[in-house]
Amino acid sequence: MLWGHTLNDFYSLLPEVRRETPIQFLLERRWPPRGDAFPSLLQYWDIKTSVADELMRIVSSNHLQEIPVMLYEQWHVPVPALNLELSMITQLAWNSSKSGRSVNIQKFMVNGNEDIITGFMHMANVFCHHAYGEPAETVEVFSLLDGRKYCFAGEAISLMESLDYVRLLSVFLEREVLADGSLSCSDRRNERGEANYLL
Repeated sequence: MLWGHTLNDFYSLLPEVRRETPIQFLLERRWPPRGDAFPSLLQYWDIKTSVADELMRIVSSNHLQEIPVMLYEQWHVPVPALNLELSMITQLAWNSSKSGRSVNIQKFMVNGNEDIITGFMHMANVFCHHAYGEPAETVEVFSLLDGRKYCFAGEAISLMESLDYVRLLSVFLEREVLADGSLSCSDRRNERGEANYLL
């Protein structure tokens, strides 16, 4: 994920350095120099320009003076109610200033897919409750190609609803793995738990 590494590069900088660093410069270092992976050179330039413009727009007002508490990190948290370990990669998370809320989580996607967004929202809810004992303040998902932002208040979704969703998701993924025949159920659980392959 080129934009993910670009965001990691950008938010690894101190706020005063970020102000002086164009994110387009960092994206250019990560973006492939040729458009071989794209159907046409025109599509290559369209996507590159759209992603660069949207990243520039987002970072121009996104937590300008703050340092993220999580930056492109993978976290594992046991979920005893589901008998699994939930694994999540958090692109950006910021401290919450709201009492009774843990963090503000941000995810960036090329295209906003509603099923993936819903799944991420429920996983983030389960993660925050089990890692911090309280919900996130917000979960935000940015869709880079169409410029849309999806924002969910952490307290708006019950933990029970999210547990049910993640349970169904893990069962679905279990069936997919078994149907594929590439990995047995027992091997998977021994490695890290069912949800290790979710997002």
